[in-house]
Amino acid sequence: MVSYGEFREVAEEAPGARPQAPWTPRRPGCPFCLIVCGRAPATVLREWPETLAIRPRHGGVTAGHVLIIPRVHVADVAEDPAVSAATMLRAAELAAEAGDCNVITSRGPAATQTVRHLHLHLVPRTEGDGLLLPWTTARPAET
Repeated sequence: MVSYGEFREVAEEAPGARPQAPWTPRRPGCPFCLIVCGRAPATVLREWPETLAIRPRHGGVTAGHVLIIPRVHVADVAEDPAVSAATMLRAAELAAEAGDCNVITSRGPAATQTVRHLHLHLVPRTEGDGLLLPWTTARPAET
């Protein structure tokens, strides 16, 4: 299982990625835009030209939980497919290192999206960790 800070530093461009610079928030007040442009604190675990991997502010739901965010403001996975694909590429690279994990994104409040800036959650999992996804129900404990 991968824990915080264990990801190797890699800074390669994603295939088809559009160059982005300088980094300024496209949406004033967006917490991820503020992180990208250095106006808000974050623990950056890995950087690429188009994407950042950061530690969730409150630690995450399992050890090693990582957020992968694009450097440009895209509200959700459907707004700009090219940005979404580049972000997913980086999440897939990290998932290859993490072992068993969930890679999750949400679109809209009904789907549990709370920050309107595309972000993917990489959540390392272990057998019996007890973590339930929003669409699963509790299972009775086996005796």
